[in-house]
Amino acid sequence: MNYKYKICFVTCLVTSLAAVAFYLTSTRLLGVLTLQTSSSTTLKTRQQLSLLEVSLKHPLVLHRRSVNITSAGYETRKRIVWMNVPSWYKTVKSFDHCYLRSCEISTNEAHISSADAVIVNGVNLPSSKHPNTNMNQVWIMYGWEAPLHYHSNTIFRSDWNGRFNWTLTYRLDSDIPFPYNRILYTGGTVNISDVLRRKSRSIAWFVSNCGTPSKREVYVTELQKYIDVDIYGACRHNKSFDCPKERSFECLGLLNTTYRFYLSFENSLCKDYITEKFYNTFMTSAIPIVRGGANYTHLLPKGTFINTASFDSPKSLANYIKSLERNETAMGHILQKKHKYAYINSESTDFDWRCQLCAKLHGNITRTHYTDMKEWLKTGKCQEQPKDLP
Repeated sequence: MNYKYKICFVTCLVTSLAAVAFYLTSTRLLGVLTLQTSSSTTLKTRQQLSLLEVSLKHPLVLHRRSVNITSAGYETRKRIVWMNVPSWYKTVKSFDHCYLRSCEISTNEAHISSADAVIVNGVNLPSSKHPNTNMNQVWIMYGWEAPLHYHSNTIFRSDWNGRFNWTLTYRLDSDIPFPYNRILYTGGTVNISDVLRRKSRSIAWFVSNCGTPSKREVYVTELQKYIDVDIYGACRHNKSFDCPKERSFECLGLLNTTYRFYLSFENSLCKDYITEKFYNTFMTSAIPIVRGGANYTHLLPKGTFINTASFDSPKSLANYIKSLERNETAMGHILQKKHKYAYINSESTDFDWRCQLCAKLHGNITRTHYTDMKEWLKTGKCQEQPKDLP
């Protein structure tokens, strides 16, 4: 292992340990109670807790505040069953991190008839799947991919029209919003001189999908005419810029040791579609350059990222990046703003979809009937032809 990779390894190890420590601390600070009930009545306990809440100004930002709260536990458990469970799901069934835990999840479709709620993975639902007619159940359309990457049209079929009551997607107008992540306001600071002294390269991009609806690869090819962009992963031109999944944290460490900027370019230009490519940069000292279909200015704090939409061409963006690299004060201004926020695993908080769904099932259930899922999911939600390319 040469000197460069030793530095990357140490940096990534420290980053990983810090992320784990932060995860554990965040879970503890949520103050979630373990409650035992011996009757069908609700058990209530009052306690002062440090809770996370969504920023009213920026929906993808979390803040902490101390509150007095009455926690409730229920003897009645709500059963949630997956239809066509996604491959990533595996055994993520616990509600231990939730304020309200009285729910259980099954991936056995034989349990659908006894379910309180059925989650349907609509991204690749086989044509052999059909809904039932039990109107006492809540049926939920799940989709964590951009609409352009749905591999099946089954959920748009007539027998599914009106069957879905709730939506569970990355979009913030879903009945249960499930964005890829959020960032946490910490008010942190950073030693600008120390960060800039370590960095020797301009832009990095870690990527495995080389042909996308957003044509991000075309944008980067044009950008490379005016500024260096080091591409790692399957789409690399330099064989030494390898980045297999088992070394993903090592690659991320390069954003602390080598690169000033990182391309957080999405594969699709769709409403609210912001993936881990953006959030992961908040574990590093690199400035994210974003390109996507989300309203970044509305969703996230201004000045913590650079948006390609602010430039009329890749050349204009390159010229701006070069000017920043010559201006330590301007670079420092962005870094100071960015470091007021930190990476958080939102799946360890009450904003995880499981917690939201469980609480919703124990509330006063209001059912919507989506009679045109294609209209809600697809129509006008994505740019199929990018506007920033010839």
